[in-house]
Amino acid sequence: MKTLYLYDFDGTITTRDSLFDVLKLSTSTFIYYLKILQFAPKLILTKLGILKKGQTKESLVSLFLKGYSKKELEELAKRYLKLANKESLFRKKALKQLETDLKGGDVYIVSASLEFWLKPIAAALDVQLICTEVAYNDSVFTGKFSTPNCNYAEKARRVKAEIDLSNYDSIVYYGDSKGDLNMKPIVTKFHLNYFK
Repeated sequence: MKTLYLYDFDGTITTRDSLFDVLKLSTSTFIYYLKILQFAPKLILTKLGILKKGQTKESLVSLFLKGYSKKELEELAKRYLKLANKESLFRKKALKQLETDLKGGDVYIVSASLEFWLKPIAAALDVQLICTEVAYNDSVFTGKFSTPNCNYAEKARRVKAEIDLSNYDSIVYYGDSKGDLNMKPIVTKFHLNYFK
């Protein structure tokens, strides 16, 4: 039997949320703030609990990236990775722990962030990935997610659906927010804000 290590991405491996960084990189600063201003009412309604977070996130991503080709999204992911390295957005303590954990078991990033920018990061770190996936039509992003937003209860559901947890005698989770709390019942060790 071995150990399974599960890492949240935003705020756990990184120092801040990656979504807004990726969206910022997709356009000019002026257009970015114009679109955020245009979208502000939906963000407020979501904060008030009137709109669902997953739907709001999908709408926001669609506003910025609908119509992008897979290739354009891959280029955007490269720009994000370059920014993350330049601005030291990856927590050194988290990367060191991840490196140690790779020697002792299987490691996954489990995140609500989107596959197109997490795939190259997961590949570079040599870890598996469970995250929010996007829908394409003829290699063009439709503006829709092909899976539910991988957060809260959905995060635990996806882990149980995609990993045979009975293969592990120990399951360790690293997270940073209330969106991670649904993971608590399915793991043997739960760490919140461990790397801060």
